[in-house]
Amino acid sequence: MRTRTLAGHIIRNVLLFCTGIFVIIFSIYYYYTRNTIQETTRENAIFLATNTVSQIDQVLFPIEKITEVIARMLESSSFTEDSLIPFLKSVIKSNNTIFASAIAYEPGFFPRRGLYYAPYVFRKGDSISSTFLGSETYDYFYMDWYQIPKMTKVPYWSEPYFDEGGGGVLMTTYSVPFYTIKEGKRIFSGIVTIDVSLEFLTKIMSLVKILKTGYAFLISRNGVIITHPNDNYVMNHSIFTIAKENKQPGMREVGRKMVRGESNFTSADFKSKYHPGKLWINYKALASSHWSIGVIYPENEMLASLRRINLILLVLVVVGLSLLSIFIVKIIQSITDPLKHLADSARLIAAGNFNIKLPDIKTHDEMEELCDSFTFMQKELAEYIVTLKDTTTAKEKIESELRIAREIQMAMIPHIFPPFPDLPQIDVYAILKSAKEVGGDLYDFFVIDGNKFCFAIGDVSGKGVPASLFMAVTRTLVRSISDKEVAPSIIMRTLNKSLSDNNESCMFVTFFLGVLNLDSGELKYTNAGHNPPVIIRRNGEVAMFEKTNHIPVGLYENYEYGESSLQLKSGDKVFLYTDGVSEAENVDNLLFGEDNLLKIICENSDLTPRDLIQKIEGGVANHVKGYMQSDDITMMTIAYNE
Repeated sequence: MRTRTLAGHIIRNVLLFCTGIFVIIFSIYYYYTRNTIQETTRENAIFLATNTVSQIDQVLFPIEKITEVIARMLESSSFTEDSLIPFLKSVIKSNNTIFASAIAYEPGFFPRRGLYYAPYVFRKGDSISSTFLGSETYDYFYMDWYQIPKMTKVPYWSEPYFDEGGGGVLMTTYSVPFYTIKEGKRIFSGIVTIDVSLEFLTKIMSLVKILKTGYAFLISRNGVIITHPNDNYVMNHSIFTIAKENKQPGMREVGRKMVRGESNFTSADFKSKYHPGKLWINYKALASSHWSIGVIYPENEMLASLRRINLILLVLVVVGLSLLSIFIVKIIQSITDPLKHLADSARLIAAGNFNIKLPDIKTHDEMEELCDSFTFMQKELAEYIVTLKDTTTAKEKIESELRIAREIQMAMIPHIFPPFPDLPQIDVYAILKSAKEVGGDLYDFFVIDGNKFCFAIGDVSGKGVPASLFMAVTRTLVRSISDKEVAPSIIMRTLNKSLSDNNESCMFVTFFLGVLNLDSGELKYTNAGHNPPVIIRRNGEVAMFEKTNHIPVGLYENYEYGESSLQLKSGDKVFLYTDGVSEAENVDNLLFGEDNLLKIICENSDLTPRDLIQKIEGGVANHVKGYMQSDDITMMTIAYNE
């Protein structure tokens, strides 16, 4: 009875398992906390960007509405030339966010005013001043704030610019086209603009605080920097020029998404010399002007608290694992020493030394049972090797005998071509490929009485050695009977009686036998259940022999076989085959078939017997594509020449 088991060892090894669990939990904690911080930062970033965008839009949305209202008033009301400036002054006076406004008319709209007429009202200190835009040096007709809304017929926020011809400050302009009715037609008359100073954007953006060194910036619809902590970038660079100078394609890709109006919080694939480490960016588009705000978050500041906690935990884990490792090594050594000795002995057994002495293990646990199992395996392997040697010797002897049997079988059938050099009337070629070492197919041909060419082809039921013996008997009987008889039907009846006598194995053979008169070309034949041959005429016509109802040879002793005749002409050929040709299978279990066989024969009817059989053999090989041969393949072609 065992006093202790491996359970005791397993209990101590649980310490190692617990350590692994701790590492897994620590990893899950780290990634969960990291994702939580990122998600919290993401939510804060979205809120901060949305709030900043909202503050900017609270300034820009009213500007859009006021500009559109003025345009509608110009379309629906009659303003005199002298009333425009007082009207614009009242608009600016009542709206502190508006820096300037202009109503720019089309060239010559007021003939007495000349080519240009664009009253412009703007703030100048604490007062409101006015002037008129338009001159040879300031041709507003070609300014983008005029041309773009005129062509697109929709309002337009211009790119930030320094207006030297108007207010003389950095601003952006919101332009709205207006129309008047003349002669019953609504025609474009000019552009209403309201200018907004960008100073309010700097104030709003300066209030955005992100961790310690994060910052926010604003770009125009074309990527021009509008606000940035680095004043050198403002209106002097775009996000694309900065990306190009610093060779940062990631920044260029973010800039493309921003100018497209997309919003996202993602890791930024670019670096800044002012912020070492990985950066995160949240960008959001302004609904009013299609500008985009970007908020930069340094990852090292986002995860600073997590790193401090992880450092402390990592130190504790390293110390704990070091102590635990020493303890585990002692335990593992006590378990693995017997296994090591057993493994060394097993390696010698695998090398063939079945008499090696296994280590004497008396641990009274599963280790001792394992050693007993190896002892039993050692004994069984020794006995198995002896049996295997005897079996291998017997198998090699059988294979050697089968090779000899195949050589004898193949020697029984004609294999020298051309077989009758002194008979120019006949040309013959045949092949036989057994599916196994020996097979049951056969073919034969010989000359009777000097002018009668006798030929035969057959397929014995079954395969292997029994079929090969039956085939040898059949071939011998045919030659023996043909020495006394010439008529195919008589030869077939005599053959059937001989094979049916004492045929306890019930084997049979499908058989075709023909006798060709070499002088007249008359072919007499008997088909005993075999595949009908193919007649190939000299003019290329191809057809199957007429089917007969005769049964295979060897089934019924007293069966009466008849015979048929066919007249061959010079140049005609007869092709004979076994079902191994037409029933050759490929990997999809599709048969080669008689249709494919006839097709190849028709395409190559003018070839010699050897070439024709090689063509058919190639067609079968192309069909099966290396798939295992399941049946014997035999083909024979006979060409008759007068």
